[in-house]
Amino acid sequence: MGFKILRPDSISVWKNEELLKRFPRYRGIIDNKEVARYIIAKSIKCEYDTKDTIEDLENLLKKKSVEFNELLKNPTEDLKNRSIASKSYINLAEELANKYLESCIFCERQCKVNRIDGEKGFCLISKDSFVSSAFLHMGEESPLIPSGTIFFQGCNFGCVFCQNYDISQAWKGRRNIEDIAQKVDVLQLAALADKLVGKGAININYVGGDPIPNIHTIVGSFHHQTSNITQLWNSNFYLTNESLSLIIDFIDFWLPDFKYGNNECGEKYSGIKGYYNVITRNLKRIHDFGSGEIIIRHLVMPNHVECCSKPILDYVAQKIPKCVVNLMCQYHPEYLSHKYKEINRRTSIEEMHDVKNYADELGILYEPVS
Repeated sequence: MGFKILRPDSISVWKNEELLKRFPRYRGIIDNKEVARYIIAKSIKCEYDTKDTIEDLENLLKKKSVEFNELLKNPTEDLKNRSIASKSYINLAEELANKYLESCIFCERQCKVNRIDGEKGFCLISKDSFVSSAFLHMGEESPLIPSGTIFFQGCNFGCVFCQNYDISQAWKGRRNIEDIAQKVDVLQLAALADKLVGKGAININYVGGDPIPNIHTIVGSFHHQTSNITQLWNSNFYLTNESLSLIIDFIDFWLPDFKYGNNECGEKYSGIKGYYNVITRNLKRIHDFGSGEIIIRHLVMPNHVECCSKPILDYVAQKIPKCVVNLMCQYHPEYLSHKYKEINRRTSIEEMHDVKNYADELGILYEPVS
């Protein structure tokens, strides 16, 4: 394992008993006492044919999900010693993901372009995946450090205040993507992940841009990764039900954004429809039927405490109470935000205090990660 310098809070945070209570399997994987979900999935045999229809594959995926979750909850043997299937639950999900690429429905934009044939939707990513950087990140939430972050090119959002616009927006229509990022296949992505583990990563953190357009490559890489390591999904979380089904059993830890407390702000500032409905649906699903180990990132925006921050906290407290929330104060005007007077300033100290006080009133855990 490579040498690493840790922030002091990445060690002291684990003294928080409530945090340990909410993230038991994640901590267990770090200590090599638990087995990463993707490794368990690789041991589940699947029989299917590449000529099977999408409907046939979806039905089989549902059956294998039931088998996976029964095994996870009531293991009949040591999960560490199960043999890897030559054709597994992972391979099935990859096969289905590649079929979805023929009429892409990975995100709720549902562009339905044939990415296999080189067509591109809003994200401007065809069947190929491109990584702009991969490194040990020491600036993530304290329980996640050191995080093996893999930044993918492209994004399905068009946020006017995007702070990663060089990755997600700025290159569009101006530069060839291959000039600014490395094209990776499933083997190369797996090698990147294993290399990060060798350097000391305690999770593999798929981010961007956004990982959603790259689900097929990420899932495919799981078959070739070898390390008992937490798989972490760091995303705007605007997935379809179909694409979430491809990853819900394989991801150990979730790091979703929850930007807006209504649909209107989502459409105005990120150019997407039905934001709140989609995000709450997906969050509820991973909370109840996924690993349930979740840190929600909420960027507190100026003049959006009442319309966004407080409704988001209400939803967390009422519907997904196991979540931990990072209340982020890093907002600053970027990219196109100067065109919107109401968000063309930093979030004030008073606004941050108001949001944190409200979180305290609701009993939401945020301090260890904010």
